[in-house]
Amino acid sequence: MEKSSFMKRNGAYIYTLLGLGLVGFVFVNFMMIMDWGYLFKYTIHVLTGGSIDGIIVPADTHYKEMVNKAFGPEYRAIAPEIIRASNERQLYIWWVFVAEIAIFCYMYAVYGRKEAIITKPNDEVQVFTVVHRAIIWLNVLIIIALIITGFNITWSLRSEGGYIPFILRGTHEVTGLLWFPIWLLMTIIAFKDLKILSRNSLIAKIVLPGKYKPMKRIIYIVFVAMGAGLLFSGFLIWFIHPDAYTNAHYIQFKRALLYVHFGSSVLIMFFLMDFVYSTLVAIKGNLKGLITGKYPREFLEQLAPDVLEDIEKKEKENR
Repeated sequence: MEKSSFMKRNGAYIYTLLGLGLVGFVFVNFMMIMDWGYLFKYTIHVLTGGSIDGIIVPADTHYKEMVNKAFGPEYRAIAPEIIRASNERQLYIWWVFVAEIAIFCYMYAVYGRKEAIITKPNDEVQVFTVVHRAIIWLNVLIIIALIITGFNITWSLRSEGGYIPFILRGTHEVTGLLWFPIWLLMTIIAFKDLKILSRNSLIAKIVLPGKYKPMKRIIYIVFVAMGAGLLFSGFLIWFIHPDAYTNAHYIQFKRALLYVHFGSSVLIMFFLMDFVYSTLVAIKGNLKGLITGKYPREFLEQLAPDVLEDIEKKEKENR
């Protein structure tokens, strides 16, 4: 009985970790070209106070020392992934999205689409404020812009040259800076379960009503964590722009950051697709609510009773 209760409470987290572990193993083992042992050693080396230049073992010859200063050490450890596999990703990464779409098609075929029976469409409840809708839709628009401009970098061979790819490439980092405050507001929403947030009157106005189910909590946690990875790595990659004097010192560090950036983007995109599916496809009527901020009371009673209960509770407290 206890095991069943444990699985019921934590099944979404366990299955998510198992799924990510399986996908991660396939991706790392078959689709990425690099010396993973070296990357782990390098990461530990940096975190324990070592230099970011990547020289884990000092050069034992003058020639190796010159190579380290000019190109960074262990050139084949990370660089082929950036040079060769970035081209291979342009050919194979489409299958990742095909697999993701297939998962959502399977979910739709098995579970169908939820729909509330509405007999009183004019009896509506305000769920999302203007602030909520601004945060949600700005996130949508900015992330779409980041995806388009970022893919223009990843698929540079396919986009080729021209003025439009040039503009897209030049706006990616600036768009990332614009996303930072919006991501920060979404982070507050994501951790609304924390009592310290709900006690703050200003923050309490930002958090969404209702209680999180495990899967939605996972989506928000991944959004926050991978968003942090994207913003941190992206800013450093942009900020640390090597020149003739700093190239050897930073080249290995930037290679490692590229892994963080690309890995974070792959994960966040899957969970964003899941959020879009669960919000717009799986439940009929959600899109209108996200635009107007209002839902029929019967919609909430049937599909989101926790949201309605939270709103009614706050209305009673404010009276």
